[in-house]
Amino acid sequence: MDIDVSSPRLPIGKPGRGWETGRLLTLIRSVLSGVGAVYLATGSVAITIVAAAVAVIVVALVLLTQR
Repeated sequence: MDIDVSSPRLPIGKPGRGWETGRLLTLIRSVLSGVGAVYLATGSVAITIVAAAVAVIVVALVLLTQR
């Protein structure tokens, strides 16, 4: 089988506009620690689920507005 690898594909999208791995990991860790803190402070699973849902919405908004 003959495969031509002389012309690699360029990444989709504009360069330099994506999230760096470190920033994304910091955002995810912040959400996880915030949800954990809510559970420790309240002891309620229901409130923790609501806090997690709100955190996911906030992260989605941050990711959409920072692009």
